[in-house]
Amino acid sequence: MSHPERPPPSLGLLARGLKLLGHLTHPDTRTGKVFTRAEEGLTRAAAKVTESPAYLRVSGSLMRQGFNARIRRNGLVEGALRTLRLPTTSEVENLRDQLRRMNDQVEALGTQLELVVDLLHRQEGAEPEPESPEPPPKERAPSKRRR
Repeated sequence: MSHPERPPPSLGLLARGLKLLGHLTHPDTRTGKVFTRAEEGLTRAAAKVTESPAYLRVSGSLMRQGFNARIRRNGLVEGALRTLRLPTTSEVENLRDQLRRMNDQVEALGTQLELVVDLLHRQEGAEPEPESPEPPPKERAPSKRRR
């Protein structure tokens, strides 16, 4: 059973709030015109402030102080961790990088070994078996090469 005169579903609080906000900021309404003028004025004022050498100098020095404080804090934390004989963040990151490089090398070595095995299988399949046994090849001394 459907009701032809069913009322529309009620809007939630968020939907009603967004609808009201849209109405208040719409350029055709009185509040929207005021909002647009205020926004343009604030944008011009912010542009003037951000181009000011004094503002740039002050904000730069505040950023530098913040970065220096962070560097000092990290140094103190790493010093405390070393005192406790715990690994520091930078040491863990170095180990992570080494493990990543080693993993890449192991993967490359595995790929190379797979290629060698494939080549050996092809070579064994292509060569006929000899009728008379040949003398075994001379054994070579192990290589003394270091990595």
